[in-house]
Amino acid sequence: MRYLLLLVLSGCPIVVTQVTQDYNTLCARLIVAGQLDEADAACDHSLEYQPSYWDALHNKGLIAQTRGDKKAARKFYILALRANPNMMSSLNSMGALALEEGDFQGAITYFRGALRVNPEYLEARRNLGAVHLQQKDFAEAIRQFRLLLQSEPNLVEGHLGLASGLMAQEKFDDATVTLERATTLDVNDDRAWLMRGACEQARGRQPEAKDAFERCLLANENNLECQRALKGD
Repeated sequence: MRYLLLLVLSGCPIVVTQVTQDYNTLCARLIVAGQLDEADAACDHSLEYQPSYWDALHNKGLIAQTRGDKKAARKFYILALRANPNMMSSLNSMGALALEEGDFQGAITYFRGALRVNPEYLEARRNLGAVHLQQKDFAEAIRQFRLLLQSEPNLVEGHLGLASGLMAQEKFDDATVTLERATTLDVNDDRAWLMRGACEQARGRQPEAKDAFERCLLANENNLECQRALKGD
C-alpha cells in the first residue's frame, strides 16, 4: 500500500495512505460539482481509512455548511484543527462562521490565525479586511487590502475593498485610482462602476459619474442603485 508523508506535527511524522487521499480528492471534486450526497460518501470513505485526516474532516465541514448545518460544520472544522492546528482553510471557515454570527473578534482571531500559517492566503486576508470594514476600522481595513493587493495585484475584490475603505475616509481621489484599476481588470463588474460613479460625484465630476453609472447598467441592467443614480434619486 502506498503512503504519502504529508506533515509533521509535534515532531511526529503523519502519513496518509494514497487511497485515503484519493477518496478525499474525489470528495472535494464532488463538492465543487454540487453533488453533496456523493461527496459525503467519498469523505466518509476517506475517513474510514484514517479517521483523523484533516482534509477530509474539513471537507465534511464544507458539506455541512453548504447544507446550512452550521453546528455540524463547526464540529468538523474543530476536529480538523485538532488533527492539524495549521489547517488554515478550517481556520478561515471558522472565521466565516463567527462573522455570520456577529462575533467580529472571534472572526478576526481565526482569520489572523490562518494568515500566521500562510501570509499569502488571499481569502483569509480579504475576509480580515472585510471584518475591519464592518467594524468601521477603516485604517486597518485599508492596510489589509493593500497587503492583499501586494500578494495579488489583479484581484478585483481587493481593489473594491481598498476603495471602500478610502471612500469611507473621504479619500475619493485615491479611491478613484483603485476603482479605475478594478474596472480595467473586469469591465463587467457593475459594483466597481457603481463605486466609481459615486467617487466621481463626490469629486464634482458629473459627466464622468454619469458615464460610470451608464457603464454599470451595461454590465448589469438590473442594478437598482445605478438606475437611481442616473435618475438623480
